[in-house]
Amino acid sequence: MTKLVVQTSRSFAFALLVSAVVCVAAACGNEADAKSDRKHSARVDAGADQAAEADAATPGAGAAGQPTIVDGRPAFCAREGDDAVRDLFCASEKPAIASLADFQNLFDINPRGPDPNTDDEFATALYLSAANGDIAVLSHSTALPGHIISPINPRTISIGAKIVLAYQRGVQRLEIATRTRETFAFTFYLLSFEQACNERDGGCTPGDLYTPKIENDWTQVQIRDDEDLKNTTFDCRQCHRRGREDSRLLMRELKSPWTHFMFPVGASSSFPGVTGSDLMNDYLVAKGDELYGGLSPDLISPISAFQLQSVAGPKQPLLFDAPGIENERWPWSPSGYPSTPSPSPTWEGAWEAFKRGEQLALPYIEQRAVDVDKQAELSRAYQRYRSGEIDADALPDLADVFPDDPSLRAKIGLQTEPDASAEDALIQACGGCHNDVLDQSITRARFSVALSRLDRAEIDVAIDRIQRPRNAPGAMPPPEARQLDENARDRVLEYLRQDLKQIEIDPRLEKVATFGMMGGGGG
Repeated sequence: MTKLVVQTSRSFAFALLVSAVVCVAAACGNEADAKSDRKHSARVDAGADQAAEADAATPGAGAAGQPTIVDGRPAFCAREGDDAVRDLFCASEKPAIASLADFQNLFDINPRGPDPNTDDEFATALYLSAANGDIAVLSHSTALPGHIISPINPRTISIGAKIVLAYQRGVQRLEIATRTRETFAFTFYLLSFEQACNERDGGCTPGDLYTPKIENDWTQVQIRDDEDLKNTTFDCRQCHRRGREDSRLLMRELKSPWTHFMFPVGASSSFPGVTGSDLMNDYLVAKGDELYGGLSPDLISPISAFQLQSVAGPKQPLLFDAPGIENERWPWSPSGYPSTPSPSPTWEGAWEAFKRGEQLALPYIEQRAVDVDKQAELSRAYQRYRSGEIDADALPDLADVFPDDPSLRAKIGLQTEPDASAEDALIQACGGCHNDVLDQSITRARFSVALSRLDRAEIDVAIDRIQRPRNAPGAMPPPEARQLDENARDRVLEYLRQDLKQIEIDPRLEKVATFGMMGGGGG
């Protein structure tokens, strides 16, 4: 295996900490409807990756035929750049990666539990202190895989000295961020892999994707940088370079109580209701002491979110004001806290602003963005799998954990609001990506929610894309984006089939296109 030749300081590792938020805790894209007819195949994910332009890519190519392999090396090796990822993947010796642990070891990211070689409590505490702060865990996220993230299938953020790694089960991908040495700017990478199940009829099952199986026995590995990804549905820049020259470091929850972060069981909270400790207990009920991405539950630190917050900085374009929202939900009085939470004008105001097309959507207001009965049922099924009562092939879809209520699903980020008009649906499902603020040099820019600018041929292409099955190449919205329900899809198609030159188009669409939903009250 190729060894990295540059050693970096601990301060650099903490600078990299921010990038965990970049494509981890922030929105690299809107969330998708997890309850679908998907076949759990990485080949389905690959099809989504071609949605920008081409219906099919040539061998060794990414979206729109962009090459991902050049002379046996990743395409980014032919471009200028200098960082820890290039040290490894652009070296003459190809790295051997057949598991998550292989990748973690190559970059010295080694999640640990209590030291097995000592019974000394103080020594164990020091051992854990050295490891803690290097991993944060989210039970809900507005990142691209948010449609599969829950307390029983969380998103881990591992911070190493060279890279930051985001991982969750359910998709065959690793998200990587590092700094370039010359400019100290962030570069993002996406590593995709396959398993033997990809070659089976019907593809991979939940048992292949939501158990430790997904972390081992990889058969193929591909890595692309953010330049390769910019014309695909995995484009990190669409949220992190909105109106800027360089990618912005994003963190939605900057202050305690960090509503959607998981904390050690027994950790205290300033507010009643569900806490990060409760979210961790949800995980333990399903998974017990099972390692998740090599991570022992003992590693979760009560200060992990604070460390993310302290490095990300206060100037953020969109904030989930956790303390403000919680104070509104649980107002203190001389008689104490109320027995049930009140509405939050702050969160509801942000939700209405999203529907008007003034900003992207915030994370869900509730700590548990799930249906608790579904979660309990899935947890029991996973317990049965761990105990050997059922095999992995009988495991249900752990992503089918969200409520069926369409209004709640919309607020969680899985679909457009029920009964949304065609214009409302276009704003909610399309406005965040198809606007003037993002890169106008790629094929995504050919469709704009400012419909008055489009000719009939461009609108007909959009109609074709919207009609395609969700997992078909080129389908719009992409499989991992906020989805149109069947009624909204019909309304949008009917609207687009009109002679748009002869009707009055909602002026909000032009405004959304011009300003790119960049509001939110942050810095």
